[in-house]
Amino acid sequence: MRVRKARLVIPLVLGTLACNAAQAQATPSPTQFTIGAKVWHASWLSYLPAPYTGIGANGAPAAGDSVNAVEGDVRTSVLPLLGLRHGKFFASVSYGRFKSDFQVNTSPVITPAGQSLITSRTDHFKRSESDLNVGYFLTPEVGIALGYKDATETRDTSLGIAPQPARLVTTRAKGILLGATANFAVYDKLRLYGQAAYGPARIRLAFTDPTLANPKANGRYLIGEFGLSYPVFSGVGGHGGATAALGYRTQTIKTDGYSTVFQQGRDLRDVRDGLVLTLSVAL
Repeated sequence: MRVRKARLVIPLVLGTLACNAAQAQATPSPTQFTIGAKVWHASWLSYLPAPYTGIGANGAPAAGDSVNAVEGDVRTSVLPLLGLRHGKFFASVSYGRFKSDFQVNTSPVITPAGQSLITSRTDHFKRSESDLNVGYFLTPEVGIALGYKDATETRDTSLGIAPQPARLVTTRAKGILLGATANFAVYDKLRLYGQAAYGPARIRLAFTDPTLANPKANGRYLIGEFGLSYPVFSGVGGHGGATAALGYRTQTIKTDGYSTVFQQGRDLRDVRDGLVLTLSVAL
């Protein structure tokens, strides 16, 4: 009887699904379902745009805008995972919800009189992300995948002069990503895994203020994760086995922004990264 070592293959194209490849068995089942959860303890770096007014070099009234890169709260999120593998093909779905508060001590606000008032500001972000991935294992250790991501984010703003939170903007992003995953034996059943994904996204903003335009923008997703995995329990006939993985995960969304005031492009970055613990069970 040939016995395979239990391994964890993570086709994490959009950063969200862990999936067992094969449990120890003489005749592996051609189809395998996997359920699990990913616990992500991450920091969040994003941006807070704000307009202001003043006097130009010629002495005439002028307007401008600024973008502050701000670090949000470090928080822990749980992402449920579901996967399916049949032979060399696999598919996965997942869902995540993230939130954080971003604070700055000084932020400009244009008053009805047209002047800039400096006050403190707090933006509360809430984001939900859904992922669907399909892929193919080129070898038992290396696979490629195609993924679709759908994300919705709301930003509520409160000011030192107006502490009641108010909805500022709702952002919707849709992306198509190409990814690769790999895992290799380190020692006995301990394995090293890694994955990366990259692809374009279409981003649409809807401001609560009806006087503001609702622009569209192009963006890019860059996602990566690496770490170690180990089978903590081996099931019978390839079913009921459990695997744990500990690693580091990062997700960057780069948006091609545009300043209507300065008539120039801007690259805006939103980054979440931190330690991630994945637990999965093969059914």
